[in-house]
Amino acid sequence: MKTKTSKKPGSTQRQIAATPAPPNLQTILATTDFSDESRAGVRYAVALAEKLNAGVALLHVVEPRSLMDQFEAPKPSEMVALARAQLVKLAKSDVGRDVTVTSSVRTGKPFHEITTAAREGAADLIVIATHGHTGVKHALLGSTAERVVRHASCPVLTVPASTPPKRAGKTRPFKLQKILVPIDFSNLSKDALPYALFLAGHFGAELLLLHIVEQFPIDSLLGRELTHQTTVPLMKQAEADLERTAENLSKATGVKATVSVRGGTPFSEICDAAKTAGADLIVLTTHGYTGLKHVWLGSTAERVVRHAPCPVLVVRELERRTR
Repeated sequence: MKTKTSKKPGSTQRQIAATPAPPNLQTILATTDFSDESRAGVRYAVALAEKLNAGVALLHVVEPRSLMDQFEAPKPSEMVALARAQLVKLAKSDVGRDVTVTSSVRTGKPFHEITTAAREGAADLIVIATHGHTGVKHALLGSTAERVVRHASCPVLTVPASTPPKRAGKTRPFKLQKILVPIDFSNLSKDALPYALFLAGHFGAELLLLHIVEQFPIDSLLGRELTHQTTVPLMKQAEADLERTAENLSKATGVKATVSVRGGTPFSEICDAAKTAGADLIVLTTHGYTGLKHVWLGSTAERVVRHAPCPVLVVRELERRTR
């Protein structure tokens, strides 16, 4: 799949060629800490596995005891044995007979053990629930899900805490009817399309292609009229380019695709668009930067994971996945 640029003089038309190679999702690693939030993640993984005929690998990570609680908490061996028993119980209650399931317990820092287990087990997808902490609590506790997104070598699907595992004593029905895909016409953003199309094809879902014309605080200093004169042409051009992309994708795959263009801060507009459109899933890409580069550039994907009203599938940059 390649990004095409029109050769007409003065044209800024951009298109994304259709018919991307479908991904291979045969092994889904589902993490659990046995909380209600993580149980929602496990059930999401199972629903995907049933539809995709994939296997589920359940994983629980036992964190090492701190000096403060080493005299009160159970011994590590006891905690591992208890976790194994809970995984067996979870598999019986939440995984259907048609899904092949394995389970394992590891000891260490959760994000490191999860990404290591995925790599060693050749997982094609990690599914992890988010607890939805923001503000001061997020700053103090951090987010295992965001760290997994940052370090995993395979795609990561996060399920927010607002997605309950049960309602009125019954399992919440799985729904995947509208998939939001942010597109900025870069080689990076197009890596999300194979996964979005693959899932849309299996679940009969519709794609909503979204482009954000980024606006910065300094834009307000230019005045409303000047900002309007600059932004409106960009938004019209982006909409035309997205329409062509959507048409090409629909013709090549049979998946219905609509478009939307917004102006503002990317992560905020992506989350708001998902809420407004009633999206069941957001599929987007990440560079996977770490260290100082991550501090300098931040990550739109991680901010979306933190604030999105629906599950988010984050696809690592293809070049970084294949190195």
